[in-house]
Amino acid sequence: MSADDPRPAVSVAVPLFNEEATIDELIERVRRTLDERGTSFEIVLVDDGSTDATAERLARAAAADGRVRVRTLSRNFGQAAALCCGIFESRGDVVVTLDGDLQNPPEEIPRLLDALVPGVDVVTARRLARHENAWRLAGSRAVHWMARLLVGIDIEDFGGQFKAYRREVVDATRTAWAPGKPFFALAAWLGFRVVEVPVRHDPRRAGSSRYNLLALVRLNADLITSFTTLPLAALAVLGAVFGALGAIGSIACLVAGGPFGFAEALSLLLLGLGGTFFATAALGVYLARVYRTVAGSPTGYVVRNPER
Repeated sequence: MSADDPRPAVSVAVPLFNEEATIDELIERVRRTLDERGTSFEIVLVDDGSTDATAERLARAAAADGRVRVRTLSRNFGQAAALCCGIFESRGDVVVTLDGDLQNPPEEIPRLLDALVPGVDVVTARRLARHENAWRLAGSRAVHWMARLLVGIDIEDFGGQFKAYRREVVDATRTAWAPGKPFFALAAWLGFRVVEVPVRHDPRRAGSSRYNLLALVRLNADLITSFTTLPLAALAVLGAVFGALGAIGSIACLVAGGPFGFAEALSLLLLGLGGTFFATAALGVYLARVYRTVAGSPTGYVVRNPER
């Protein structure tokens, strides 16, 4: 499919990192599922700096089928950046995203498409089974709780990449996106209507999940810093409290008189901490305003083989 061909009905965007064991089967199952549905489609595969044979397999797939399009990033930028590259490179009226490890069964794509009825902008999958260990499941639930709180939509399963977006959602969200902003959370925060559908979730076929404890912590940090300045407000309140306690203590020490001692030192320390915290919070608020102004300018990734 060339750039001059008509827009396909569905684009399937898949970020990939070292998925040589599953990529051929993934492509075949997506192709078979959408062919059986009679839907025009393209498959946009983003190689996020793989070090195995993923690139070679992708090149063969693209050469064999014009509906398979490949984008190769210049290095490993992470799943969020690779996912957004796939979304932004897609041309379909609907963009379906899924992981490349076959935990999201391609045969479930029609469930998402069928749920895109008039009035629905985004469909997200609710995994009927979770194939994760205890700490990973606990971390995922923490992310889901934080996302529901900050984004303001009531869905059960906020995680995973198995979702379907209308074209207008992609176009509108792209203008507000910036590195560090989770795409789905941003689309929901912008007010697009989201519905959740139950889907099968299979065990990982090969390798291990890249979402370790550090990645989950980083994801929570991204959610907090992308959608709220609450930590800055909390720092300002803490600074005001410390400053007030320090001022009260200093006045009390002056009234009482006597030599400089522990109480005086503590009061001055509280005054200094209060002023520092409050000034830091105020600076952070101004920086947040600047960030919101320029958000969406950089892509956060580099494509090695852009389409001409």
